Amino acid sequence: MNAADRDALIASARRIGADPTDYGTVISYETGGTFSPSIRGGSGNRHIGLIQFGIPEQKQYGASQDQSFAEQLPAVERYLVDRGFKPGMGILDLYSTINAGSPGRYNASDAGNGGAPGTVADKVNSQMAGHRAKAAAFLGGDAAMTMPAEAGSASASGRFGFAGIEPSAASAPTMTTPAQTEDKPTDYGALLKLVAGDKGLAALASPQAGAAEPSRMPAPPPRRAIPFDLNAYLARLPR
Repeated sequence: MNAADRDALIASARRIGADPTDYGTVISYETGGTFSPSIRGGSGNRHIGLIQFGIPEQKQYGASQDQSFAEQLPAVERYLVDRGFKPGMGILDLYSTINAGSPGRYNASDAGNGGAPGTVADKVNSQMAGHRAKAAAFLGGDAAMTMPAEAGSASASGRFGFAGIEPSAASAPTMTTPAQTEDKPTDYGALLKLVAGDKGLAALASPQAGAAEPSRMPAPPPRRAIPFDLNAYLARLPR
């Protein structure tokens, strides 16, 4: 694996919004597992390079046998975008664009033009497993993953390994614990001041000048004591 070629493939995949492993898989398939920009194939060995450009496509998109891997990738990108590949499309549409000229042609076949037997769907589903493994090896199992909506943006915060998303090396944010404060007794005076205001609190503390004092009940008159008359009491008793 050449690290520069791996990085070039990942960057190219980001620019067109493709999954790097899907991208590497179809290139491996088209080059017979060599990833060679100079390999020839097809009817009469007229097709060349990473996606087997035909003669018209070689001229239109600027692909040639004397290019390096990284130098030929822009021609692959121009071809794919020009033929309708969109960010977020999967491997079926990616290979359909290469093999059949546009996305969505899953039942098309180039067997009559010297291609391998089978439709686009047949090749993706039953002929590319080994090439997916080659793509994994080419990428070193550490393809930087950018979601389709992020194509062309800054690199993602994590790395995409073939076991899934691997965590970023950046340290996690820390939370600052607020300093503890000493509990203080309740200030009831402050609470009264808050509720009644300054004037109301003064009224509670002392009555206003000139205000009438509350009325008081008059004291009952003293009762006169009457001396006990024993003879009068006895005269009243029944005989």
